[in-house]
Amino acid sequence: MSSILITDGNCGFCQRTAKKLAGIVPTGWVNVPSTELTNNYGLTQEQLEHSVWFIENPNSEPKRYSGAKAVGKVLRIRGGLWGALGWATFIPPMSWIAAGMYRVVANNRKFFSRFV
Repeated sequence: MSSILITDGNCGFCQRTAKKLAGIVPTGWVNVPSTELTNNYGLTQEQLEHSVWFIENPNSEPKRYSGAKAVGKVLRIRGGLWGALGWATFIPPMSWIAAGMYRVVANNRKFFSRFV
């Protein structure tokens, strides 16, 4: 099975953003809204509402990444310049900036939804 990106199923902004991400990285992962999960991979409802989650190897020894790192993992699948941007979400100080930017957007979804 492909890796899974779990987005907040009650968030239209999150679903539209995942669709745009699928346009950049069309294969190697699948978006699953949290409202459609059959396995929560050990995540609480609060965690699912707070951040996007990327589940690598969902069927055996899953690894979980949240927030900017989750988005970075998807971008790394694409490779090239997008992949380099994805790697930056794991390397300080860019990882700190990416995490901060992710949190600002996640905490202000209604405001940012007009841009997506």
